[in-house]
Amino acid sequence: MDSEKHKKGLSDVADLAGVSLSTVDRVINERGSVSDVKRRKVLSAARALGLKRLLPSPVHGLLRFDVLLVESHTDHYQRMTYAFQRLARLFKSRLVLQLQTWHDRQPEALLDFINRPRTPRQGLIVVAHDTPQIRQALQAQIAQGVPVVLLTSSLSGLEGATFIGVDNYMAGRCAARLLCQWLSTESGRVLLLTNSLLYHAHQQRVAGFMEVLRERAPQLKVSAPVECFDDDTHTAIAVHNALAGGKPVDAIYNSGSGSLGIRQALLAQAIRPVWISHEASAQHAELLREGLLSLVLDQDPEGQAQAAIQHLLYRNGDIDQPPQLLPQLRIIIDENLPQAEPLHEA
Repeated sequence: MDSEKHKKGLSDVADLAGVSLSTVDRVINERGSVSDVKRRKVLSAARALGLKRLLPSPVHGLLRFDVLLVESHTDHYQRMTYAFQRLARLFKSRLVLQLQTWHDRQPEALLDFINRPRTPRQGLIVVAHDTPQIRQALQAQIAQGVPVVLLTSSLSGLEGATFIGVDNYMAGRCAARLLCQWLSTESGRVLLLTNSLLYHAHQQRVAGFMEVLRERAPQLKVSAPVECFDDDTHTAIAVHNALAGGKPVDAIYNSGSGSLGIRQALLAQAIRPVWISHEASAQHAELLREGLLSLVLDQDPEGQAQAAIQHLLYRNGDIDQPPQLLPQLRIIIDENLPQAEPLHEA
């Protein structure tokens, strides 16, 4: 009778995992060769069904996670890269992190990294443009059983991936709410700067920002979002153009980077509008102390990196629970800067 119950249990696992009974037997009893993808399916089904026995490791040897980050000099990605390097050392006995970068103007390189992994992967962490080609490539990875984490910026309409990052729509709303509270006028001009709008995160920040201004300060004149691609020169030109002809700018919201360009333009014109930007950094700490920058919203890249690794370990059966610590949106002003040292150095 016990033997029949055992076979019935394994048969249920096979049905749920979509594999043969012999494949389940090889995985559960660690006999013969089975791909990591099928091993994960079998073990996931066994856990879901509460199979009463000690389950083997989901993979043979070390787990391999690919981390595909955009090539960027910004503090956010410098901090994130450092965090992944630290985590790679911390978990070196359990996994290998394979960090690769792609250039923002060469998305075909990202597609190649996604579609043609250099070694078999048990997880994929990616920062990506929100395009049909990228979504299709990641959907194919998910269909193959590879757990996919979207970091910092989500993708619209991608089923089966996990987004880890702050709520960017709410970040944009927070920026607008704070800007309204800091402004001394209800009918001024607001300059809206952003990174590439190919990133869903910046689409969401802009949408949330505009929505709150329409609700709370409909008389403010807000520019169409100017894409500056996290570049200091582009942001300096955008501010100079906005000030051309002597038109005042009462506030600036920059959903991306390029703060040195904004600083250069403001000092040249000797003006100090309300200015809200993103990310805690040594550079922004100095701008806050100067009184040029009003506040920054930080999206906790270290927390994002840690939660991404924990999620992939969980999906591979290496830990029992999903991440308990999730990245937090933080507001930094001159009053809560560290006393002795600047914020996060790259």
